[in-house]
Amino acid sequence: MAGQAPLRFAAHSGDGVSVLVMDKTGAAVPDSSAPQETSTSCRVMGFSADGELFAVNNGKSVIVYKGSETVISIDRPRTIAIKFSPKGTQFATWENYSVRRTKDESGGQQQQSTPNFAVWDLSSGELLLSYIHRSFDTWEPQWTSDEKYLSRGVSNEVQFYDTTDYKKGVATRCVNKGMTKYRLSPGPGPIRVVTFTPVIKGAPASVRMYSEPNLSMPLSSKSFYKADKIQICWNNQGTACLVSTQTETDATGKSYYGETNLYYLAVKDQTSMQVILDKEGAISDFDWSPSGGEFCVVYGYMPAKAAVFNHKCDKVFDFGTGPRNFVKYSPHGNLILLGGFGNIASGIFQFWSRKDYTLVNQIEKRDLTSVQWCPDSRHILTATTSPRLKVDNGFTVWHYSKGQVFEKSYKELREVAWQPVPNGKLPEHPIEPAVGGGGKPGAAKHFKPEKKEAYRPPGLRGTSSGVKLHEDEPAWSQKEDNKPLSKAALKNKKKREAKARAAAGGDSGEAEATSAVQKPIASKKSAEQVAALQTAKTVLSPATPVTMASADSTQSVEKKIRNLNKKLRQIDALKEKQAAGETLQTNQVEKVKEEDEIKAEVAKLTEKLAQMS
Repeated sequence: MAGQAPLRFAAHSGDGVSVLVMDKTGAAVPDSSAPQETSTSCRVMGFSADGELFAVNNGKSVIVYKGSETVISIDRPRTIAIKFSPKGTQFATWENYSVRRTKDESGGQQQQSTPNFAVWDLSSGELLLSYIHRSFDTWEPQWTSDEKYLSRGVSNEVQFYDTTDYKKGVATRCVNKGMTKYRLSPGPGPIRVVTFTPVIKGAPASVRMYSEPNLSMPLSSKSFYKADKIQICWNNQGTACLVSTQTETDATGKSYYGETNLYYLAVKDQTSMQVILDKEGAISDFDWSPSGGEFCVVYGYMPAKAAVFNHKCDKVFDFGTGPRNFVKYSPHGNLILLGGFGNIASGIFQFWSRKDYTLVNQIEKRDLTSVQWCPDSRHILTATTSPRLKVDNGFTVWHYSKGQVFEKSYKELREVAWQPVPNGKLPEHPIEPAVGGGGKPGAAKHFKPEKKEAYRPPGLRGTSSGVKLHEDEPAWSQKEDNKPLSKAALKNKKKREAKARAAAGGDSGEAEATSAVQKPIASKKSAEQVAALQTAKTVLSPATPVTMASADSTQSVEKKIRNLNKKLRQIDALKEKQAAGETLQTNQVEKVKEEDEIKAEVAKLTEKLAQMS
């Protein structure tokens, strides 16, 4: 860690709140230049966006510090959530909504409630705005990046307040009937907002994108029926956003967590499209690259897939399958962290180089509740916190190539967070090889956590199991042919392979029957089975041709034909929509173009099936 500013982070435990700094030896020690709250009644803590300010509620008041000096102290002991504005000139507090019963002049009882949300000026401590907001899930205020406006979501609209004069009331509105959730874009420029309206009285749910100066007319929109919950995520530049939808239940009964989909909305060309994922199952996580030009998605049934997509929603790289439900780009975008925590028992976290998509290193840490990148893009902070887990609380600091740096245990750890650093203040370092990894990036060894074997009867112990629940897929960079082919190149490759099989196959019935007999026998290693293999080869010699195809091969061909016919029916439905004047998405247009190729494949498989019967 030489040559850069010391790394700091704050820890909120049952013993209070402390700010720690990493010394030259890698140990985390209390920072003498930062506040240390020893009150056991501390409720919440938080840094400003640039890391200059630090706020904590010690159970008596909310105190904002700059270094070790107190900036302001506010008498709000019940505060359980705080948030700073982007430039650190204002901050908001929220406490649980409550109603108090008081007596009026006539002796009767009346209910009295006070605003539980408030915005404060950090230079003077003045109360700028307050109102009642009952829900904790949507309490966070959203400022524009230049702090010109503060937004508030209410029934059917998003309200914008002028931050220079809150007394003027609502300065402008974005009206959207039925809206329940919204998200402002980051970055410079005009106001951009995405709103979500759930399914109402049979009408489909919708996501709409608005931009100044016309906040009454959406730039783009996307409608769908399968959406009970939603997550909106903008890229850092505010030029595009991802929308993840989820249903409460899965109508097919395949998933306990409901059905999920991912959609892409862009500002520049005002397009919206669905991100097509090639594996069934829930979307576990997704994250934008800091550059804003690509994003990574973890999806599918376990072992889940992970893949990088560009701004056209085309797959750029496939990481294969693995026990993972988490993805996060490093702040500089040079590393991608993939891993599994929560209900993923393995606890494996992999560091991938973004430049060439090679595995740099991987670590193992189980029973985690949070994982965070350090602003230097070289360290991560993993933690097990309460109340999610009541035992084994503590945090660990890791270096992506050197492994564990420091670990500390707590009886009760409630929260831990890095101190933010402004963009550009910390330099980007070249990728270092993993310690003991062979001297170059990508040389890290793959390892799998130890697993207890499933019970097997005594008669089958010591033999290999023929049952496999799933096929593990390696990353593209770990395959023999690691370069993804274009559609045209892939089509030509399939044609060449088909011609080679036709030229070398001879009588198809004989080849298939021979293969059907050899496959199950070739996997055995005993002397008796080797002898049986030689006997089968003699029986199935060219002098005694066999034309009977295996039942498994026939069923496989029939299944392929059914799947291709299903695609043709979907294409017909898309063509009907196109004929009715409906605009198709880019991926739907590409699907229609594949009609002739699919029909040719169906004809080929049908002819093959006729020869096999």
